[in-house]
Amino acid sequence: MYKCTFIKYLWKDSDTKRLYRTLEKKITLPFIPVIGIEIGEGDWFSGKIERIVWDNIDKIFTIKVIDIVPKEGISSELLLDIAIKQGWDTRE
Repeated sequence: MYKCTFIKYLWKDSDTKRLYRTLEKKITLPFIPVIGIEIGEGDWFSGKIERIVWDNIDKIFTIKVIDIVPKEGISSELLLDIAIKQGWDTRE
């Protein structure tokens, strides 16, 4: 089994110059993750994996997935609320 921390950035606006929140989800996978796939667990979905880093000391994968970018009429606050309801945690 492989411990994984998924990271997703939620931007304040569509130009991706102001980061609103960093979201994370910790899960254990029965396989080594690969770029391009998506992982699901209940109502939570990772989004497409863009980057994977193995920490050999802590024995954990840090996995960066596709960002959330607000669109016209959909605020970053609303997107954060939806992400939390889907199972993402906020990283302080």
